[in-house]
Amino acid sequence: MRVREFMTRGVVTVRPETAVHAIAALMVEKRISGMPVVDDGGRLIGIVSQGDLLHRAEVGTERQHKWWLRVFGDPNTLAREFSKAHGLKAQDVMSQKVVAIGPDAEFREAADLMDKHGLKRLPVLEDGRLIGIFTRYDLVRALTQKTIAKSTRRVGDDALYKALNERIHKQSWLNGNLINVAVDDGVVQFTGFVHSTDQRHALRVLAEATDGVLRVEDRLRLSMPAQGI
Repeated sequence: MRVREFMTRGVVTVRPETAVHAIAALMVEKRISGMPVVDDGGRLIGIVSQGDLLHRAEVGTERQHKWWLRVFGDPNTLAREFSKAHGLKAQDVMSQKVVAIGPDAEFREAADLMDKHGLKRLPVLEDGRLIGIFTRYDLVRALTQKTIAKSTRRVGDDALYKALNERIHKQSWLNGNLINVAVDDGVVQFTGFVHSTDQRHALRVLAEATDGVLRVEDRLRLSMPAQGI
């Protein structure tokens, strides 16, 4: 799936000279948490998010530093904080380092970028111009349009045994040599050892998501990982 399929078009944007109080009013009115800042040519130059308006002098949330940090702290950081707290225009408070994505990027890339940078939204740029916004909400929305289900076809026990063992031994989080698999008429029984309840849970998920598995019987035991495993 690609970003352009689910991105939000017709994005509400502001200009560098837009007043901060007007931006706040738009956020409340439109129920959005971030607004791209664009120039006359529609090129993205920054984003104003709720986080950029978190520490404002008007509402008494301006950062208060201890005296030693005011004296010895990084002056550039302190200057940026002052602009965020007292700035009157979008250009004063916006974040200029913007992580963006292209419309033909796959969902995996978008999710990885959001996760890596702790972002809730990604501007979508085409030829340098803003054409949409892709958010975490859009990822969740896409999930509602996908059927998450395995095939209901029956699989022979021998084939199922082979498939399960292949999948188990491909997992980097599991020592497959410690797992014994038995299959009887679609019922899978696990014996052996895992090193944590997380591994036990993930192994059950692996089995239940495998075509042909009707039920999983977990008879595994927990053991401490040996050195070097």
